[in-house]
Amino acid sequence: MKKIIIIFTLILAAACSPNPTPSVTVGEWYMGNLKGKSFKLGSQENIELVKKAAAAYNAMDAEKLITYFSEDAKIYAYSGEELQVSLGLYQSYFASVDSLLWKPHGMSTQTLEDDSIAVVSIPSSDTRYFKEQEIQSSFLFERFWIVEGKITTIVQYKRELAKNYDEIEL
Repeated sequence: MKKIIIIFTLILAAACSPNPTPSVTVGEWYMGNLKGKSFKLGSQENIELVKKAAAAYNAMDAEKLITYFSEDAKIYAYSGEELQVSLGLYQSYFASVDSLLWKPHGMSTQTLEDDSIAVVSIPSSDTRYFKEQEIQSSFLFERFWIVEGKITTIVQYKRELAKNYDEIEL
């Protein structure tokens, strides 16, 4: 009887043990020092980080916003400029607008197979209400690169909104 109980306990313990599934990689990087590396699904923590940064951006809170960036973070703007993230950069930018609204359409996150870099990809609508009464609206696609829980790089791509943009369902 003891043998049956022991065997049953071992079978039950084996059945209850989590079987780690291997991480599935997808895609491949083709350029630079990341060439040949694959991606896997990223963590929800990456999305939460970008959502916090977005809330600070929309609130035009420069001091809060820069806390989400690494010290040497850069933005590769859609205009072709390379910007160094700093408190002064955001203070100057926010001083030029009355308000703004960055509205993500969705977010997805991937992590390099070695967990060294996470990437959050975001299509969004961006509207800026400048003090000179000018309004700029555009559709952005951005990639936020995250290392050790901080945004290190933002790469932006832009296109003008379609004239019937409000009618398009994404």
